[in-house]
Amino acid sequence: MNNRNATAARGAFAAVAITFSALAAQAADVKTVAVKSDSMKKEVKVVVITPSAYADKKTKFPVVYFLHGFSGDQTVWGTQSGLAPLADRYGMIFVSPDGAKSSWWIDSPVDDKMKYETFVSRELVKFIDSNYRTIADRRHRAITGESMGGHGALFNAIRHKDVFGAVASIYGGTDLRPFAGQWDLNLRLGDIKEHPDNWQKFSAVDAAKTLRNGELAIFSIIGTSDFFLKVNREFHDLLSKNKVEHYYLEVRGRDEPHSFHTFQLRVNTATPLVLNFFRNYFRDGSASLR
Repeated sequence: MNNRNATAARGAFAAVAITFSALAAQAADVKTVAVKSDSMKKEVKVVVITPSAYADKKTKFPVVYFLHGFSGDQTVWGTQSGLAPLADRYGMIFVSPDGAKSSWWIDSPVDDKMKYETFVSRELVKFIDSNYRTIADRRHRAITGESMGGHGALFNAIRHKDVFGAVASIYGGTDLRPFAGQWDLNLRLGDIKEHPDNWQKFSAVDAAKTLRNGELAIFSIIGTSDFFLKVNREFHDLLSKNKVEHYYLEVRGRDEPHSFHTFQLRVNTATPLVLNFFRNYFRDGSASLR
């Protein structure tokens, strides 16, 4: 499914809607750990959610990394978004790191204290695989996020295809160049007039130019009123032009800047779709929403 017009009414999501009250009795474990980053010479707070089945000492699990949006922290996905019941439902380990509010999940070319690409795709993955019973290969490792985190997920997955096999962006900013001066981007990339190459190099859409079909399982979801709609369409068009199979979904949501920015829409609509996509990939390598 890579049709730009693949919009869906609310009722179309009934098959993957989650009734959280019915899942509340499950005993997924939620912990906050401090993970050392040698590249940044500091500890980073990370929420790790293990499903109740983790109590079986013989079982290993696939892992999904969740990256928060601008001004957030590890609790946005880790504790505020109600992911714990979904860890039980899907049988996965969820990992949600703090991204210093506005790291954009990159190794900043102008601030050597911001190395969040290295942290996420190298240091954090190594820590999780060393300390938890994971299926430690790219075929059982996925990354997602919303807004800034959606950009970070795409950027890291494309640049680290040896680490992640699947990626999903929830209203992510696929191209940073049209948004100069906003959301601390100048602090991470420098002034766009002085450092135009930074703004191109560190945009997910530029990294995607090298993608070949089959290298990643890719899913993007965006609202038709979202301020990132245009750049998401351009990202979709690029992949389509290069014959890179992917899932792209536009959904009519509320008339607001981020159509999935509300808790209800993000958790009850977008997240189950993403996790269903990952579950299918983990199961047999297929990139499917079915």
